[in-house]
Amino acid sequence: MKALKLLFFSGILALSSCTTDPCVDVTCFNDGVCDDGTCMCTDWYEGMDCNTEERTKYYGNYIGVLNFFDPDGMSAGSSQGAFPVSVGSVINELDGDGLPFVLNASGMSDFAIPITQVNDPDLGSTFWQGSGSFSGNILSFNGAFDVQGDTYTFSFTGTK
Repeated sequence: MKALKLLFFSGILALSSCTTDPCVDVTCFNDGVCDDGTCMCTDWYEGMDCNTEERTKYYGNYIGVLNFFDPDGMSAGSSQGAFPVSVGSVINELDGDGLPFVLNASGMSDFAIPITQVNDPDLGSTFWQGSGSFSGNILSFNGAFDVQGDTYTFSFTGTK
């Protein structure tokens, strides 16, 4: 009887040692963790191996129209052309032609433009702020900027 029990437990041990860990050959970058063969990425990273920064999908030139409105809401001009978006200074930030676009949450496509001082040769020191979002290849944002005590608003919609 002892021999039979020993044979039974030996068989179970042999069978259980045949199962392989699905994470044994999986490498997850940027502090990602493997779970049952799939990388679970930390905030601001994505992809099969967590090696891609989320923000990279937004880089590029967006062709569209930037509209300006005076303090009374009347059109103060517009500019049509390319609006470049590139890498920002931290993992959740983009540079929107000199304005910081701070992504609100990992996995989301909306962003804030925090109060940012811009020194313009024609307007002098201005302060800009706003919000926007990416939707597929479309970038849209709006906000306000102050020039010598007057508040102007702006909006942009463009396609990459």
